[in-house]
Amino acid sequence: MEKLLVACAALLGATASWGAGPRVFFTDLTSGPKSGGQSNAGAFVTIYGRNFGATRGASSVTIGGGPASSYSLWTDTKIAIQLGAKAVTGNILVTTLAGASNAAPFTVRAGNIYFVATNGSDSGSGKYSSPWRTLMHARDTMRPGDIAYAMNGVAQTADDGSGWQTSLLLRSGGTAAAPVAFVVYPQATATIGSNTGPPSGVRSAPQGESYPNYWVFAGFTLRGQTSAMALWGSTGWRIIANDMSCPNGTEATACMGTVESSSMAFYGNNVHDSGVATASALYHGVYFGTDSNHLDIGWNTIANVHGCRGIQIHSTPQSGEPNSGLNQYDISIHDNTIHDTQCDGIIVDTVDPSKGPISIYNNVIYNAGEGPNNPERSGGWACIYVPASTERGTRGAGVVDIYNNTLYACGTFTSPPYGSANAGIVYGGGTAAIYLRIRNNIVYQTTTSLHRSGVPYLVIWNPLTRAVCADSGNCSWIRGSNNLFYGSGAAPRNTNIVNSVNANPQYTGLSQWDFHLQANSPARNKGVDTGLQTDRDGVAQGGGEGHDIGAFHFAHEASP
Repeated sequence: MEKLLVACAALLGATASWGAGPRVFFTDLTSGPKSGGQSNAGAFVTIYGRNFGATRGASSVTIGGGPASSYSLWTDTKIAIQLGAKAVTGNILVTTLAGASNAAPFTVRAGNIYFVATNGSDSGSGKYSSPWRTLMHARDTMRPGDIAYAMNGVAQTADDGSGWQTSLLLRSGGTAAAPVAFVVYPQATATIGSNTGPPSGVRSAPQGESYPNYWVFAGFTLRGQTSAMALWGSTGWRIIANDMSCPNGTEATACMGTVESSSMAFYGNNVHDSGVATASALYHGVYFGTDSNHLDIGWNTIANVHGCRGIQIHSTPQSGEPNSGLNQYDISIHDNTIHDTQCDGIIVDTVDPSKGPISIYNNVIYNAGEGPNNPERSGGWACIYVPASTERGTRGAGVVDIYNNTLYACGTFTSPPYGSANAGIVYGGGTAAIYLRIRNNIVYQTTTSLHRSGVPYLVIWNPLTRAVCADSGNCSWIRGSNNLFYGSGAAPRNTNIVNSVNANPQYTGLSQWDFHLQANSPARNKGVDTGLQTDRDGVAQGGGEGHDIGAFHFAHEASP
């Protein structure tokens, strides 16, 4: 936990002192009513980003050009507002002395606003002056378009009696235009699930029942013996800024897991301390599985994972479903911080980029693939691993794009059960029709007792010979340019990987896991234009500053 706090502090340390304009990353809600609720001022909306300023001062938020009615919270990275009567459908903008932010679309719509409080009663109206007592009553009463705010101290930790060993089972939901939302009230703390209670904290109705679609869960402390959240067959969820931990987890699942659940936004969550020390290799921090497509996974912290991977993408055929387990597609994994994982930081398997892009960018991954062996003596030990295999159906084809990531100390496990699986990036050779394109990545490796000259930067399995390609070989399944390689000797000697930099990237504070670039970094202005507009901090790429290598673009400090 201490390492997690140090890492978060380092990555959040560079803020508005740069003099940069405000940048919105995401909001918890993307629609809601502007009336009803507390003081008849409508929904509370929390905005996440950077460079908002430590205090509000003269800064403001508008919704479709209309000013917010009130401000519950203002920090450099987080703002909570209430919409108010002047809000209209349009863009949420944060304006400071440095200018206006990028736009975050928001729709003003109809819907009821309810509250759940420890001093409430389920026989009440659910209004702010007469809140309900339990989240279960709110769940059973709400309809599409409704929002329930959980006040400070609200908890649903026991089994809800549904018969599915969960603290909160969901059988119904909302629509794309009118989602149902459970949101923690600004600056409050509310809990669902328990590490010593039911196996699942939040669970959607299991296979064979009606599936709950279009839910928002935002700001909760989510726990479970095995899974904080387990979704099956659900569409259109927004899972925003929750704290998830499953220290007793094991088995073939994850602290956050999905099966056949698509069109997901998984933003700003803290998934940490998951899995017992002897957890199965089939247990992961975050697992989007079996036919889960159209996934946007961004701005999360995933740390201290036992079992195997930090993030796993893998499609497994389900019993009795002959058309399940097909390759997944349209998946974006970006702006995450992943560290201290037993196996790979990220594994993206069973994918088909020809059906929808697969992109991995702006991630910071370190101390991934640390080991030790799990009970199955299985896994891979890399920061990023793409096996390119297929479980069922047509094999995938196309490019997996990997760019502007900062990778450090990948695959340091010193006694793996098999070789050529420790590296910064591994291509598994499942099919010759998929290749990796790597651009603007920093791969900084360290030495171990197993790899005294440094853990390899890349491992490429030849899908035709089923053997590992040598660095000097013309191995075309990893291609790219403008990457920085350091710590394990010379850059890879591969004709498909060009314009490499082989030098110390000169981080601001490596001992504190601060991977920002110093002014003299050889990664500065050595990148190529990937179309990426901003870095991990929201700092603009390109223009007069050029393109830097890694997840962080060097930013000049503002003049005093």
